[in-house]
Amino acid sequence: MDTIRVDICYRPLRIGWIIHSGDYEAFRKAVRLSHTLWGGSFNPILMADREDEAKLLIELFRIDMLWPIGESNEVKEFPKKFPHLINPLFHDSIFIGGNIEQKRNQVLDVQNALEYLRDKPARKAINDKGFRIYNWQVDDPLADIFHIQLGIYPETAVIGIDYREILSQVFEIKEISIDPSSQIPADIQDYPSITYLSRYDLERHYGVQAGRDSPGFFVGDVSDLNDLVCYWNLRAADISLWFVDPAYRWRYTNIIPSWEKAIRNSVSHRHESDRWIALWTRRENFEEARQLFGEMQLAICQVSVHSWNGGNVCPPMMSFDQLSVLGVFGHERGRPKISFALSNKPFCSDTWFHTQHLVASVSFIGGLYGDEQYTLKPPYLPELNEFYARTMHFHYNKLRIESERIGIVIDAADTDAWLYALPVAKLIDRIFDLADYKVKLSNGGLITRQLISRLGGLQGARIFKIPGVRRLLKTYGPATSFTKNVAIQLIKNMDSKDLNAKFSDQLDLHIEKRPAGTQLKADDVFVYMVEKGLFRIGAELTCPSCRMTDWIAVDTLKQSVVCDLCGYKYDATRQLINGELHYRRSGIMGAERNAQGAVPVALTLQQLETTFAEGVYSPSLDFTRKGETSNECEVDFVWVIPRRYPRRTAIILGECKDQGPIKPEEFEKDIENLRRVADALPHKRFKTFVLLAKLNPFTPEEIELTRTLNTEHQLRTILLTARELEPYYIYERTNAEFDIDSYGSSPEDLADITYKMYFCSQPVNPSENSSSLIIPAPRIL
Repeated sequence: MDTIRVDICYRPLRIGWIIHSGDYEAFRKAVRLSHTLWGGSFNPILMADREDEAKLLIELFRIDMLWPIGESNEVKEFPKKFPHLINPLFHDSIFIGGNIEQKRNQVLDVQNALEYLRDKPARKAINDKGFRIYNWQVDDPLADIFHIQLGIYPETAVIGIDYREILSQVFEIKEISIDPSSQIPADIQDYPSITYLSRYDLERHYGVQAGRDSPGFFVGDVSDLNDLVCYWNLRAADISLWFVDPAYRWRYTNIIPSWEKAIRNSVSHRHESDRWIALWTRRENFEEARQLFGEMQLAICQVSVHSWNGGNVCPPMMSFDQLSVLGVFGHERGRPKISFALSNKPFCSDTWFHTQHLVASVSFIGGLYGDEQYTLKPPYLPELNEFYARTMHFHYNKLRIESERIGIVIDAADTDAWLYALPVAKLIDRIFDLADYKVKLSNGGLITRQLISRLGGLQGARIFKIPGVRRLLKTYGPATSFTKNVAIQLIKNMDSKDLNAKFSDQLDLHIEKRPAGTQLKADDVFVYMVEKGLFRIGAELTCPSCRMTDWIAVDTLKQSVVCDLCGYKYDATRQLINGELHYRRSGIMGAERNAQGAVPVALTLQQLETTFAEGVYSPSLDFTRKGETSNECEVDFVWVIPRRYPRRTAIILGECKDQGPIKPEEFEKDIENLRRVADALPHKRFKTFVLLAKLNPFTPEEIELTRTLNTEHQLRTILLTARELEPYYIYERTNAEFDIDSYGSSPEDLADITYKMYFCSQPVNPSENSSSLIIPAPRIL
């Protein structure tokens, strides 16, 4: 058993209320229900009959579950279109139980917040300030705005819980009536009210960066449900706004300057360029709306369906304070498992609240170092919620993938939780399932995986950075033996005609622990390779009968030897004394074709791990279209990089070549296979790149073919040669040879540099000290 740091932040479930576009009563019910929930103010309202916009909002708000309100079949059937948003609650009601005394909420509610506050200093501070409940007449034209802005609870007879009564048991309440013939009081926002309680103690979490969030005013029509829903959703995105209807301008005479002052104070800490008060509106004639505010300086924020595409408004993750606990890391049935306590809860965890659900959002630091077959950082792919839940947890409906985190649906009384680490092979299988492909490790992939395992992980593959090592493996096949002296000469490249293949470039390469200040020696390299099982030790003996030479491994070598070829038994003592040890490639390197191809794959993967310092991978995979039986193609590796929302998960599809030569038709076929797989991955979730690595320069014809992998809107081609794969930093030599100043820390960087070097109409020029052969960039088509 070991320990692992677990960062936990608790957050409310984010529910998407589903209504019909013409159902005002459903809208009001959604607003009332939201106010009963702790965090309910951040639940958006979606219209089932506006599916495209609803899909954008589900994606933007990162909804945990959908809840239909209304009798329309379109509303009731809408959640079925999103099977990954599985309802974690029981029954078909948020409230469960029998009579009024036994009714309970299934979601973390304000009753829990009130119980949590009961013995806290904050209760006295709220009472000293003065808690207010506002009342208004049903026929007040601004009634729906007051529903949103000031809050109202559902009737007790409808839900079975009297929240106003519970509220009065904790706070000294003052009730204020709003006269429809009078102006809105200027101090209405100065006192805690029902909406304040719904948002109490919730702050933005750094895991998701908020988008455009300038507070201010929303100008709309109180009788237009589209304006009301838009206003609610902007506030659900944590944007502080006050609804202003020009038809009732006189009622806002006092509240507008008061709200302006409050907003200016709230943004005073921001950067000077972000201290604007905003005017949000759905109206095309926003200048008319602006006139309502006289000389007030306002930033215009026009709202349309495009406001919800992720490039403008971006709702943050709202949570309680984050805390860290020590988790217990171990293995169960061969699978890594982390168990941890749910302690220091910022809500009431009394067993009475065991029906109330919320999310424990967790991330891990440490725990899987050196284990490349599992991960604790799955990519943000909400369509895989059920897969993640069944693989990492137990309850199929109690896990939600988040941006760089994992959300576990718990009840308020839970005391501990656990997760299994996610098998990388299963993850990659499900990723390509989204692209309608079935994948499995190819024979080459099995050999590459075993080779990497023998070397102790990807960083062990840095041994292949040495050109002489690759040359040694290529020179002697599985059935050919060699002496140590011959191996040392090859590693040093003493007889190589390739001026760029210098052992002296790798004198500082770290392959294992050695005394500080000493440089790498060829002898150290060879010993390391033998110790890691790439070569076997043996002796070459000549049979005195048939005069044939045979190689015998040290493990089976004896002084009395039986010739495998003729069966003659002879004494090999003198040959052993006078001879020297001979070496052969071991079983892992014994399959000539696949083993040789595993070397550039392992080297490329090692360089990607050094460059990106994140992500998971799989070596060579066979791809088969769903419904077909024969393999469509093979990809040498797949590298997956999870990213913080709203950035898409990056996927690199790789093809690695030795020094060649490569037949043009074979290279063209590889390009088409990579293009087909890259295009099949859903653009909504993945940003795909295609990497081609080769241990010698690309030819002009090959460059021309790889250029076609770029698309109109994305540079996705990455070309790497030995110049990029051999140094520690990927562009260490490239920067010295070309006018390029980049470390290449992301796939976008690598694709951009590739474009500048190979595809740009004015490719970068070599530096004055460069002696490399520069391949001219092909013409622009």
